[in-house]
Amino acid sequence: MSDTNPVGFGVMVRTLLINANIVTRMGNPDWPNLASRMPGVNYESLRKAVVGERAPSEKIMLAAARALGVKPTVFTEYRLLNARRSFDPDYVGWQAAVKALSQWETIG
Repeated sequence: MSDTNPVGFGVMVRTLLINANIVTRMGNPDWPNLASRMPGVNYESLRKAVVGERAPSEKIMLAAARALGVKPTVFTEYRLLNARRSFDPDYVGWQAAVKALSQWETIG
C-alpha cells in the first residue's frame, strides 16, 4: 500500500496481519492474537478502531506497529496526527508551527 493511495487503519492492520501470517486456521486475521501482542490495549478498543467506530488513538497505532514489526508511519492516521501536530504551537512551539505553516502555504 502506497502513500499515494492511502487506506484506513483497519484495512492496513488487516493487510499487515495477513502478510505476517497472524491468521486463524481459516486464513482470516487473528484479531485476539494481535490484541494479546499489544500490552495496555484491550481487544474492544482495538476492535472499535479497526471497524471505524472510533478513530485509532496514538497508543493503539504505536502498539499495533510494534506488534506487527512495522513503523507507525505505515498508518495514514499516524501520519495525519504528526502533520496536525507540526502546526500546533503547544506541541512543537511557536516558531516551528509558524515555519510549518509557511512551508505549507508555499506548497498550495
